[in-house]
Amino acid sequence: MNRREAVIAGLTSLAAAVGIASAADEQTSDAEAESPELEPLRTLLNAYHTAFNNQDLEGVLATMSDKAAVMGTGPGEVWSGPDELKAAYRHFFEGFDMGQQTFDYEFSLGQVTGDSGWLMTSGNVSGTKEGKDFTFPVNLSVVASKAGDKWVISAMHFSILSGDSDEEQGDE
Repeated sequence: MNRREAVIAGLTSLAAAVGIASAADEQTSDAEAESPELEPLRTLLNAYHTAFNNQDLEGVLATMSDKAAVMGTGPGEVWSGPDELKAAYRHFFEGFDMGQQTFDYEFSLGQVTGDSGWLMTSGNVSGTKEGKDFTFPVNLSVVASKAGDKWVISAMHFSILSGDSDEEQGDE
């Protein structure tokens, strides 16, 4: 997988929880029982995943604040504001077959304080692109704030492992 494919696959993972929401709920039920205050952030992330997985650009943007920013793994992988985010997500949608991915959360943690909060999670993404299977690990963090009575994503960061050891050695 080249760097471009890895970046696209990384954002692909953000949407994957939708397909296995009940399995993810089972895996994180202990953590959720310990931190029920995070439920609004989990709900927000699931709404984002649903829109992303369905390649619904307006739905993705509806989960974000007007000044939201998304940061990827590598240098220069930062997109902010509606115009940059629209262009980025149109590109990200090209990286996966709509609805053909799953995201298995291994854990999540975070904090909600008043009208702001954060959530971090880690897991593995599995899916398809043009009928070819892929699986890779991803870390995701979200900073959220309340806009009226609605939670929105203010900032998101994802990180993925890109390339294998042979590719990395070839780059040196």
